[in-house]
Amino acid sequence: MTMIEALRGLTYYKGVPLWRHALVIQWALQIISGVVVVVLVTTFFTNISNTIQDREIPHGFSFLSREYQTPIGQHFLPYESSDTFRYAFGVAATNTIVVSIVGVILATALGIVVGVARISGNWLVSRTSLIYIEIFRNVPLLVQLFFWFYMVLALPPVRQGYVIADRIYINNGGLSLPWPWPSNRDAAWVWLAVVLASLIAAVVLHHALTRREVLTGRPSYPLITGSVTAVATAVVGWLFVSAAFGDSPFAISVPAPQGAFGRIAGGFTISGGLMALLTGLVIYTSSFIAEIVRAGIQSVGRGQMEAARSLGLAPMAALRHVTFPQALRVIIPPLISQFLNLTKNSSLAGAIGYSDLANVAKTMTQTAPAVSIYILLAAAYLAMSLTYSLIGNLYNRSIRLVGN
Repeated sequence: MTMIEALRGLTYYKGVPLWRHALVIQWALQIISGVVVVVLVTTFFTNISNTIQDREIPHGFSFLSREYQTPIGQHFLPYESSDTFRYAFGVAATNTIVVSIVGVILATALGIVVGVARISGNWLVSRTSLIYIEIFRNVPLLVQLFFWFYMVLALPPVRQGYVIADRIYINNGGLSLPWPWPSNRDAAWVWLAVVLASLIAAVVLHHALTRREVLTGRPSYPLITGSVTAVATAVVGWLFVSAAFGDSPFAISVPAPQGAFGRIAGGFTISGGLMALLTGLVIYTSSFIAEIVRAGIQSVGRGQMEAARSLGLAPMAALRHVTFPQALRVIIPPLISQFLNLTKNSSLAGAIGYSDLANVAKTMTQTAPAVSIYILLAAAYLAMSLTYSLIGNLYNRSIRLVGN
């Protein structure tokens, strides 16, 4: 073999010239794209670093160990003004995470109801849901947040607020509810561990009974059995933990007016800002979820519903057991995007006075380097969004595997 023939052999892959082989072209394009992205990102951050140094802009993260010395309106974690920037940032992140989780759950439930109502055979129900979707989907979220915030402000003051059963107080300061608080911290943690174990056992039992029901055709009542198992285990765990520690893990704290101004103490108070934020986020996001649910259900062939009805299933039973499980394949991917949007849209909370992550971070820039604060802020929102994407994609993958 001559040198020319050897060189010629190197330019071929499986008998095809390298410049014409699809696999080689794909790898070459990916490598070139990766190099270009790395160069652009490196150049971008290098320019930012040089600009910060040239203009002597404060930066760094040493401030995280300093005292924040600024109050945070509502917080789900214990907080004092003497706590550090790092802990204050965690408290604010917890506020956003709570809003995000509660908002996602409520928006999903409301969106499914409105989406199913949208395709109802009842003209009034269908048109009402259509009006709901078109109004709240097309009005900007910030406008809706201001509307709900002023609705909360229009409620009576604390002394003249609404009282339900001497335990629930509604006024322009927020909504006060009875709430369980740990009466013994160690006992509370042990019982919560028992509850977590009971939930895991209930899920495993539910899957096992469902599989048995599919294989044998005999009813196993997986939902009822799993629920009873979880509740019974939690109750028995409560009794054992109470006996072991000599005190119950939790006690119910009931709100009540105290002092000359009648301020509500005890229980758990949802501030007016949080009420308006959750209401706006849930209603706005549910209008989009409703359309996703409607499109997902209508993507399932009509023959599936007719087959279910021919087997004697009621319309709602056919929707629950036949149509909706198949529609999930279409619903889940855009639903994940709406969860991400709700999480990111919660950053508008500062406009109505709720101490979310973005609002607290903006306040921190008054006494700490703004560049570093916003890097942490971006990283926090990125972490939350990636977590939602991971959970949603894993669930989407699981239902696709089951369907196959």
